[in-house]
Amino acid sequence: MGIFDAIARGLGSLRPLSDAELADEREALRERYVSAGDVNEADKLYDELHRYDAEMTRRANEAYARENPNPPEPRHREHGWYLPNDD
Repeated sequence: MGIFDAIARGLGSLRPLSDAELADEREALRERYVSAGDVNEADKLYDELHRYDAEMTRRANEAYARENPNPPEPRHREHGWYLPNDD
């Protein structure tokens, strides 16, 4: 881990974490959320869970974009999608 990763992690960024570390930390956070007795604490943990989910979704979308660099072109029907096929 480089110095920039350490600074980013200190500021709360989730990008320097590996996928396994991200999943482990999210699971620990989820367990804290489930066992939280205070509503205010649960609300903060809920927001933090969404932050982890957003990072995991971003990584999954980037991986999909790398695996499928040229998505198929959208296919349009001759007369438009809202018209019947029988001519």
